[in-house]
Amino acid sequence: MSAVDVPLHAGLGGRIAGEFGARKGPRLLAGIAARWVLIAGSLASALAARRPYSPDARTVIVATLMFAGFAAVGLAVRRARVSVDASGVRWGWSWLGFRMERDRIVHVDLYRDAVALRPRRGSTWFLSARDWDRYDALALAVERAGLPATRHADRGAPFAARLQSYGRVLDGLLVLTILGSTLLVAIAASL
Repeated sequence: MSAVDVPLHAGLGGRIAGEFGARKGPRLLAGIAARWVLIAGSLASALAARRPYSPDARTVIVATLMFAGFAAVGLAVRRARVSVDASGVRWGWSWLGFRMERDRIVHVDLYRDAVALRPRRGSTWFLSARDWDRYDALALAVERAGLPATRHADRGAPFAARLQSYGRVLDGLLVLTILGSTLLVAIAASL
């Protein structure tokens, strides 16, 4: 089958009105956390391996894997992109993504600090200004794509939108991951 045989609404999307990534600071933090956990986790595991039968050594190994998982999730989320086109909005990576199709979207609210995509059924997607680079262009891309939108420039997003904004929580988790990995090295060295 060629691309000509595929109808436009079959998931290929149309011309992209905008594509957006995470802000530079949070992306940098996620990269630092991933590297830090890799180095500190390797060092803590090597130090804990000197005493393999110690219960504390096992705890260090398990905690190292836990912190590595947190750092991997943070890095993956900060590398995700949002693209907006006439057929809907997509969040994800080039190899995996989640899409809210245009015919599923009932309405889009454009607040001063968030975009709320309200579907016919399912959860509302909130794209917060503190999570995405060039937020003003993101709101314009939604309008340019012709999605049914209302601009609320004079007010911020409702409290529910702020709760779904994962940026501060994710950044805090990454900072705690860095601190926890450093503590694991100290614990493993004292075994």
